[in-house]
Amino acid sequence: MGRIISSVTVLLLGFVTSKAFDIKITPDYNVPAQIGDKLELTCSTTGCESPSFSWRTQMDNPLGGSVTNVGSSSILTMDPVGIENEHEYLCSACCGSQKEERSIRVDVYSFPSDPVIEISTPLNVGEKANITCMVPKVYPSERLTMQLKKDGSVLSMKEFFGEGSTVTTETKSLPLTFIPTFEDIGKAITCVAELPIDEMEFEPKKRQTSQRLSVNYGPRNTTVSVTPSTTVKEGGAVTMTCTSYGNPSPKISWTKHSISGESQFLSENATLTINNVKAEDLGLYECEGVNQFGREKKTVDLTVQEMVKETDFVIPVIVVLSCLSTVATPALAILVYRSRKAKINGSYSPVNAPKPNV
Repeated sequence: MGRIISSVTVLLLGFVTSKAFDIKITPDYNVPAQIGDKLELTCSTTGCESPSFSWRTQMDNPLGGSVTNVGSSSILTMDPVGIENEHEYLCSACCGSQKEERSIRVDVYSFPSDPVIEISTPLNVGEKANITCMVPKVYPSERLTMQLKKDGSVLSMKEFFGEGSTVTTETKSLPLTFIPTFEDIGKAITCVAELPIDEMEFEPKKRQTSQRLSVNYGPRNTTVSVTPSTTVKEGGAVTMTCTSYGNPSPKISWTKHSISGESQFLSENATLTINNVKAEDLGLYECEGVNQFGREKKTVDLTVQEMVKETDFVIPVIVVLSCLSTVATPALAILVYRSRKAKINGSYSPVNAPKPNV
């Protein structure tokens, strides 16, 4: 009876031991790995103190990595991951007479950085220009799609599935030729690249890059503001400010054109101030904005009013009064004499009185 119990106990222990021995691989069954990164596959067991491990691929290709066994685990390290690591891997673990296997699929891809926008020629208004969007080191490139947008509107797009598959990373590009206009100034050009591999879970599957368009153009919308006004009195002050828009920023210069037709260079500052204005300051003032793409001018006519001094009126009045006094004094004496005489005679009328001889 005791022997029967012992045999049953051994069988039960053996049964429990066999059920306890297990194996698993991490990460999960299907793992995406980016080319150039480091990937570790860990095969671990339970229910066995000293298991033995082995790794292989389904097609008996080279592992493309190194194996490290630590206790009840075995680690397959791929550093860096390459296209040759795209396989299904099998991990085998043995514990005495027991053997367990697990498999894991490694899918590789390459989508390491955002697209790059290159402008090969300067962007000048009205001139043909080339813009290229590039996606470096992409794999599998036949899954790639690209778009070039301007302020959200699609200008060009391309899908690369028609170019076939390759066994290496590639740089793919999407070129665009267009003629910039004034409306393009400051607008954003965006390159969108997508690698939509639905059976693989990785992020990001979409990358994009934006760049503001710097468009060159000649001076335009040149204006001149005058403070206080274009009519100024002698002795006063006037300030003229010139504004001109362009890319690159226009260089400003001031020139005066006198009534006689002579021209005089004045300044390269945007603001021109004349203090203590004189009569000779009147004339046509010209502001010019210049860059390598053109020039534009704006003129303003400055009028100077003469100041009239009080002495200009007083002196002529004094002279007139002085002249009149030489005549008025004798006449007044005659009038007094006639009046007295008339009183003596009894009557006098200034109207009928004889005119004095002066």
